[in-house]
Amino acid sequence: MKCEICGEKEALYKCNLCGRRVCEDDFDSAKKTCKICSEALCEICGQQLSIGYCKYCGRIGCEDCLIQVSPVEYICKDCAAKYHLKLKIDN
Repeated sequence: MKCEICGEKEALYKCNLCGRRVCEDDFDSAKKTCKICSEALCEICGQQLSIGYCKYCGRIGCEDCLIQVSPVEYICKDCAAKYHLKLKIDN
């Protein structure tokens, strides 16, 4: 089976997040993910794929690490705590 990213080399690994079969060049062995998922991982927890970025610090974050403050804006929980923002959190 060929790599699902480059389509050229032999797929030797399977991404733990999306299940893509990828070659050695397109696999991040430290994170056990394909390079696409690796680049999209939450920069706060490093566990889940990101859904947006914090409007204060700019880090990309996942659903668990970001608080949605408008239909298009998020603030990470770290910045909310750092700046003592009073936000309605539904969790």
